[in-house]
Amino acid sequence: MPRPSLKNRRREEILDAYEICVAKFGVEGATLEKTAEEAGLARALLRHHVGNREELLDALVTRFLENSEIQTKGFYAALPANNRMETLISWLFDPEYSDSRSVLVAEALIAASEARPKLGVKIKAWVEDFVKQLSQEISQHAPQESPEAIEEVAMGITALYFNAESLTPLGALPDIRKTSAATCLRLLKSLKKGDVK
Repeated sequence: MPRPSLKNRRREEILDAYEICVAKFGVEGATLEKTAEEAGLARALLRHHVGNREELLDALVTRFLENSEIQTKGFYAALPANNRMETLISWLFDPEYSDSRSVLVAEALIAASEARPKLGVKIKAWVEDFVKQLSQEISQHAPQESPEAIEEVAMGITALYFNAESLTPLGALPDIRKTSAATCLRLLKSLKKGDVK
């Protein structure tokens, strides 16, 4: 079996270090110097393996979006046949499924989007895809409902989820998660007009 490329491994190590820096300092504060220090490498090696600061950001965004897509697909694939939406809501607000560093990176990317329109397009599409997948799941749960009602509930759940996730770096906040999940279930129940799928 061939050994993994040292360049690929080094690239991932650099992206890990940059991700830590973005989580700590935001996109603008995550300099090449700080990233090199976090990675324990010379700055020149960052440029050699990944590129300049913009290329480093592009690589991080690509990896963030790809990982998010993989996790989301796995998340939906693991839902049970019955009570899918109730289970989904339970999982969304379970702190076990939250990752503080990923939350901080997402927040940093969102914050940087205003000054970086190309980044903003990608992050906006990421959020819209989240809403779209959630809407599809809700429409299977309540197929008799109007698209407008489904979108309203999907937007409400999204807003509650993103808000609760944004507080993850503060540590355990079980009341906020519990109340947010209960509010999502209340929104979901507003759509019920028959048997739950």
